[in-house]
Amino acid sequence: MKKLGIIGGLGPMATAYFLQLITQMSDAATDQEHMEIYVISKPSIPDRTDYILGLSDRSPAEEMSAVGAQLKSLGAELLAMPCVTGHYFHQEIEKNVGLPLIDAIEETADYLFHRRIRKVGILATVGTIESRLFQCTLENKKIECVIPNETGQKRIMDVIYKDIKAGKTVHMENFKTVSEALRYQGAEVILLACTELSMLKRDYQIGRDYLDVMEVLAAKVVDICNRLKPEYKELIT
Repeated sequence: MKKLGIIGGLGPMATAYFLQLITQMSDAATDQEHMEIYVISKPSIPDRTDYILGLSDRSPAEEMSAVGAQLKSLGAELLAMPCVTGHYFHQEIEKNVGLPLIDAIEETADYLFHRRIRKVGILATVGTIESRLFQCTLENKKIECVIPNETGQKRIMDVIYKDIKAGKTVHMENFKTVSEALRYQGAEVILLACTELSMLKRDYQIGRDYLDVMEVLAAKVVDICNRLKPEYKELIT
């Protein structure tokens, strides 16, 4: 089995849940049959969205790469990062560290393409939306994207930053209102394209036809490094 390194802390709860997903998706009957994982949680890494939007001149790429290098020195052979917005720096991190970093964006696009999904809604940070990480990759596979309007995007940012990252009660009406608007625009599936939004699927009954990008990433990690339980091959709720 390959040894996995996790660039974590972006945010801390998402990292903890990612490790849980990997563990529960692994077809392992004993402790010894689980993969070897190294985790460094460094929440002090500068905010990814602020840098992408030009609100900060502190690039997080250098510190994320430093964490990757530490994981490599511990013995990691493969990296994963449970932070969707952080994938904006994917190529830079791979180049700096010299290890493959699983691309959650590409894996999600492949997953949708092979299931013949033609139109998706995207719930993500402003950084992810503005950088067109998903739009470009999905459109290359002839998958149409719909995104929230300005008011809807503010609602989702509030859910991510003011509710989940702040450890406060989630205002689910914001999430549901924006989801309904994307469905009205024809979205067949809605992407939970921020690892904080994965907490909603874990903790609430959010309904059908959502795809959690963190689950896609976790399933890919297990598929590469260990044995994936059959029930986790289909992830669209």
